[in-house]
Amino acid sequence: MTDEAPLAAMLARALGAEVAGVRGEALGTRDGVERERVRYRSGDAERSVVFERFAPRAALEVQLLPFLSRRTPHVAKVHARGIPPATVAAPRWLLLEDLEDAPTACGRDPREIVEALVSVEEAVARDAPALRALGVPERSPADVVEEIAAAGAPDTAVSDARGAARRLRRWPAVLVHGDLRCANVVTSERGVVLRSWGRAHLGCGLLDVVRLVADLVDADDAVRGIGLSRVYAERVGVMLPTDVLRGAEKLDSLMRRYLQAL
Repeated sequence: MTDEAPLAAMLARALGAEVAGVRGEALGTRDGVERERVRYRSGDAERSVVFERFAPRAALEVQLLPFLSRRTPHVAKVHARGIPPATVAAPRWLLLEDLEDAPTACGRDPREIVEALVSVEEAVARDAPALRALGVPERSPADVVEEIAAAGAPDTAVSDARGAARRLRRWPAVLVHGDLRCANVVTSERGVVLRSWGRAHLGCGLLDVVRLVADLVDADDAVRGIGLSRVYAERVGVMLPTDVLRGAEKLDSLMRRYLQAL
């Protein structure tokens, strides 16, 4: 648990307000990120934020999320961040709005998730150079094939992945969330919010949607996933032949099988 005195000082600076009764509540570790809810009083109201600590090698969100939050309401609000110098082996951190108890957006019409995803893509459509400068990697379907091969997948799986990637080669590159599952999409007062951007990259956005559909299927909620990929394709103005959709589904299946732990 974070030392409360310096945490209170940091919180007051980040929020630009006097705070009292600051106390931390450990939330555990998720995807390698240590998380803590921080409760405090400001005026007569009880409030909370979430403090996340990232290992240096997994700190893409510390760079990316403040950038995204200035451009779209569909990511968590960032109150502050900490980026130590490269010469200092200290964790990087984010101070975020508390969405821990927000309900999953999959409990509503999942087309709202697609709309939020497209909104984020459109918000940064002209920002590819800035995204690269922030450390967002380029990861085309062909790059994914090489990752699958490097993970020790059998030749048949690598061959299937290459065939799937060829079908997706003309899909326009966008900012991809990289882990679009029900656990990472919540509903707030301002609509759908996409969380956990640590696997973001520039690549094939269709893979985000087929990942969401696969998660709905795994949760025995396949009906909600019907037609989502075509809704997404129509929304971004790209034709979606059946063979391209099947290619995306095949590549996502192989990614989940061979790259899940990466």
